[in-house]
Amino acid sequence: MNLTEFLLILVVTLAAELTDKSMVAAVLLSRRNGALKTVSAAITAVGLEAFIVAFLANSIRLLLKGSLIHIVTGIVLAIIGIFLIIKAFRGEEEESEDDRRSSSWIMIFVIFFLAELGDVTQATTAGFALATGSPFFVGLAATIGMAISITTAVALTRFTQHLSQRLLYTLAGIIMLILAALSFAGIGM
Repeated sequence: MNLTEFLLILVVTLAAELTDKSMVAAVLLSRRNGALKTVSAAITAVGLEAFIVAFLANSIRLLLKGSLIHIVTGIVLAIIGIFLIIKAFRGEEEESEDDRRSSSWIMIFVIFFLAELGDVTQATTAGFALATGSPFFVGLAATIGMAISITTAVALTRFTQHLSQRLLYTLAGIIMLILAALSFAGIGM
């Protein structure tokens, strides 16, 4: 994996996460539990999950024949791209967060771990791990992207409220569709 691929994964993850539901949770939980506790628990949770997903996807990659990898990767990336674009134009959804969370680090960890299960970021991480065959670096890039978004949400709450979720999801979706097309063409990462 080269630096360009690493940065691409980081930026796509950051774009997908910056206005996600977990950012709302980061803001609310940091107000109640403090920034350091929230950021450390959240990054630990999403990082662990990113590495688990990346290594599981790479295991699937190793089981597939070489000719199938491009097809499976292309399908995964195309589905993610379409999902992101649909989500961008579905309309801004206001999610109410339960502010009666426990103040413990473990509870914050569990909240973020569960919030990210099945999230588009995990699917993206799996797609990149399938495409690159570098699960460690994919997990690291995804973790850094999520860490930046969580830290940004906690530090700059007012700024994150003004970002267009539609724009971020559309850009991330277009990038995923381009990557899917490259994968189908056998040009993959």
